[in-house]
Amino acid sequence: MKVWGLWATLAFAILAFLLGQAMGYVATLAMVKNLNPAQVDSDGTAVAIYTLVGNAVEIVTLVLATRLSGTDALAYLGLDVPRWRDVAIAAAGLLVVIAAADALTFALGKEMVPAFQLEWHRTARASGTLPWLWLAIVVAAPVGEELLFRGFLFRGFIHEPRDALPAIILIALIWSVLHVQYDWFGAAQVFTIGVLFGFARWRTGSTTLVILLHMLLNLESVVETVIVMGWV
Repeated sequence: MKVWGLWATLAFAILAFLLGQAMGYVATLAMVKNLNPAQVDSDGTAVAIYTLVGNAVEIVTLVLATRLSGTDALAYLGLDVPRWRDVAIAAAGLLVVIAAADALTFALGKEMVPAFQLEWHRTARASGTLPWLWLAIVVAAPVGEELLFRGFLFRGFIHEPRDALPAIILIALIWSVLHVQYDWFGAAQVFTIGVLFGFARWRTGSTTLVILLHMLLNLESVVETVIVMGWV
């Protein structure tokens, strides 16, 4: 399999990310009437559109980048059918991490659900776009983020077994830094989960598995938000 080198991988990844962000932003301003540009990150409807469009553009860009290498996109990005045993073990590990993170959050007296997430749900419900927000959070974001980080970047960063650990840590660090909506505590949790996802990707070779894990993580977050808001 022909794989892009480090610098080409970074260039394509940055291009995909920036194109996705730009097109998501433009689509949001075009589709949400009377939206203050400063509210794009806080309005639930805006977040849904931004996420759905941005990730779609990002995915298309990454697929084109893999095709330029002359390699099948599914193989390059690690999209396969994971073994059920790997899914079960990885999901169990993720649930342990989630439980530990929630316990630590409670022990430190921090809010179980970040304020921005509550605001997303509140505004999306008021606009009647809550299902679209959930689709963006539970499906679009995991697919787009994992194809970029544990799919494309992972493939381009790891060429030898000795590259695995530094790459897993570096990719998790980049991933956590880009989650600018979180404070230091939230970013630290994102980094920890990123390391877990990277390890799962390395051990199984499956980005599909990591996408499923990310979906499970975000689904748990949505359920927790709904419970905290008293909607059930």
